[in-house]
Amino acid sequence: MSAAARLLPPLIVAATRGGIDESLHRVHAVVLHGGGDIAAAYGDTERIIYPRSTLKPLQAVALVESGAAAAFGVSDAELALACASHSGEEVHIKTAAGWLARLGLDENDLGCGAHAPYADVCEPAGALCNNCSGKHVGMLTLAKFMAAPTEGYLDPAHPVQQMILATLADLCGLPLSATQCGIDGCSAPNPAMPLSALARGFAAFMRADKAGFRRGSACRHLYQAMTEHPLHIGGSKNRLDTVLMQAAGGGILSKTGAEGCYIAVIPEKDAVIALKAEDGAGRAAQAVLYALLEKHALAAADVLDTIRPLCLPTLQNWRGTATGDIRVAPFDA
Repeated sequence: MSAAARLLPPLIVAATRGGIDESLHRVHAVVLHGGGDIAAAYGDTERIIYPRSTLKPLQAVALVESGAAAAFGVSDAELALACASHSGEEVHIKTAAGWLARLGLDENDLGCGAHAPYADVCEPAGALCNNCSGKHVGMLTLAKFMAAPTEGYLDPAHPVQQMILATLADLCGLPLSATQCGIDGCSAPNPAMPLSALARGFAAFMRADKAGFRRGSACRHLYQAMTEHPLHIGGSKNRLDTVLMQAAGGGILSKTGAEGCYIAVIPEKDAVIALKAEDGAGRAAQAVLYALLEKHALAAADVLDTIRPLCLPTLQNWRGTATGDIRVAPFDA
């Protein structure tokens, strides 16, 4: 770690009301260069976290690198869905259903569980609406390719999960095993790791030219699929991943995760951001993502202007009266 990257305090996000800070959130974050050098570190970068859905692009590397995606004709939009935490809109449901059908499977084969769409749409709750349905179709595709049972594909000891864990361990630079996995909201294994290891994993993902041909091709393909199909990653209404990637025009990959996790990959700046809100607040994670993009000059002014209303919103009550705002306390770097 360079002198410029000395460990700084956690970032503080405030929700204000009537001119005072009503609620405070602490956020741990690291800005990492592709070569592994830390540009800035805030709070405890070795804090053990569950990366939750931020991990999806790295989990999908196994799907592409193995040859499974090519063998089953998986489109770029479907690859984006495999990395998504989508809103359950018609485009997401149709994409997942069509992909499942090509595998000779249906919604009943998904182990992610049913929930109502995040979007304000007239779709009933179901597994296809689950924000992780694309990840699960990807795992089923890998099972089919490996000639492994589709039943039990979420068991950490299943060949699919073992391949994914081995890929994650290699990318993140630390040993991972089934015993380190918690159960994600969608019932898939989610390995615990230091925040810094998550950043290293995405630095390796970003530096595809430093990987072998197969790994590098897989990472480049997934980056392209996600940034060219941002609607499949989030949704059409106020989803930060979608809005940010659309605004950045392929220059930034953004992925949210539950419990206040976030990652961003900015290849042109050779930078990765990984962060975790200590109390799991998504609003704090989004605010700090904006602050770090701005502070470290990782996004253009027009991109920041586009995402600011989502990341640093004016807070309103049910009548639409402005009551306060979200702000990040001034910080050094």
